[in-house]
Amino acid sequence: MLNKKISRIFAVSLAAVMGCFSGASIGGTLDPSVKVEVKIDKSAASAQKQIDRLAETTLDLNAEYKATLTQIEQFKAYNLRLEKSIASQEEEMESLQNQMNTIDETERGLMPLMDEMIERLGNFVELDVPFRKEQRLEDVDKLRQIMLRADVSTSEKYRMILGAYVDEIRYGKETLVYAGPMDIGGTEREVDFLQFGRTALMFATRGDNVQAAIWDKEAKDWAWLDGGQASAVRRAIKDINMKAKKLIVVPVATPEK
Repeated sequence: MLNKKISRIFAVSLAAVMGCFSGASIGGTLDPSVKVEVKIDKSAASAQKQIDRLAETTLDLNAEYKATLTQIEQFKAYNLRLEKSIASQEEEMESLQNQMNTIDETERGLMPLMDEMIERLGNFVELDVPFRKEQRLEDVDKLRQIMLRADVSTSEKYRMILGAYVDEIRYGKETLVYAGPMDIGGTEREVDFLQFGRTALMFATRGDNVQAAIWDKEAKDWAWLDGGQASAVRRAIKDINMKAKKLIVVPVATPEK
């Protein structure tokens, strides 16, 4: 009896399963639940692709963000160095300005000093042994004119004044023969001067009947020499012009007039 019931239930179940397969093959359509599952699979694949793209985009944005942060830190460090450099330059400018103010004050004090140096140099030339006197006084006048020029710096003016003083020192050590005019008996004649630094200055006329004189430092005037002394001066001038390697003998003491 029990076996018959089991056989009957199995037969009904088998018929139901066969009916499902036969219905599907005959109708040629899928069960709605199968269609939904296919759509879900497709949507899931599309969503996964979008997720992958978003993930890649997120990674790119994250890398860009980190690079931007690095650049910001670099700019901060650069700006800090730049601020320090600007501060240092401002301090240097302030220091230079202070120095310029000091220089201006020094120049204001230096100008009167330079004027005084020029005047003293001119007075010295006037009172000195009168070798090349006109030329030396012209040099002093040039210094006075230079002091009035705005296109010549104070340092250059000072350098030129010191140069004039150095020249005067050099003149005192020179042995030199040079030509120049001399008033002799109311007539201007061309003569040859013989200079031994500031020790002695004399001149001799040219040609026959040589006349010669030596500068008297005490009298501040020319003292005439006798015939033998005049000839000695003329010979000394000739030997020096010829650069003769011989003893030069000339009068150095001022004779009585």
